[in-house]
Amino acid sequence: MAYRQVTLDDWVLERLKDRMRRASIVASRTGRPVVLYRNTIEEIDSAAEEEIATINEQYVVVQVLTHGGFIPPDLEQQRVFTYDQFADWIMNRSRDLLMQCIENLDQEIS
Repeated sequence: MAYRQVTLDDWVLERLKDRMRRASIVASRTGRPVVLYRNTIEEIDSAAEEEIATINEQYVVVQVLTHGGFIPPDLEQQRVFTYDQFADWIMNRSRDLLMQCIENLDQEIS
């Protein structure tokens, strides 16, 4: 009989995916997406470039927006992920953002 060792990363990813599934139900019921994280990339005076990840009923959307000051709001970049794709992407991208996602999801679904 073969045993598979469960790693901490696997456990964290499963925890994230479970919470994303539950948040998608919340998003479906409320009709508005749930914010996974907000990350300020650059801030100058009253203008900012910000990355925002949200989850809706089916997908995770990551957008880079510029706004504030004399700059009209602009969508610089947009990426769309399935829940599994996003979990792998965020795990490889930043552990801090991953933990922020889990914390925000815990607040939203509790």
